Amino acid sequence: MEELQRAYASFETSHLRAQAAVEVTPAGLLAVGAMVAAVLAGSAAIVLAARRAPAAPRLSDRRGSTRSPR
Repeated sequence: MEELQRAYASFETSHLRAQAAVEVTPAGLLAVGAMVAAVLAGSAAIVLAARRAPAAPRLSDRRGSTRSPR
């Protein structure tokens, strides 16, 4: 049997008190790490696409032209 990894955390302010505990196997830690890596890679791709300059529109793609097609 794989040894469980345990973590505990607590947080307290004047209006809120929270406690959390988690137990996970080494394989579970690996799976969580892979999911975090996938989310970070996906968000990096979205940011890259958002920063790229948009392509110039083609004249044939304009909408609202009053000319009839031939």
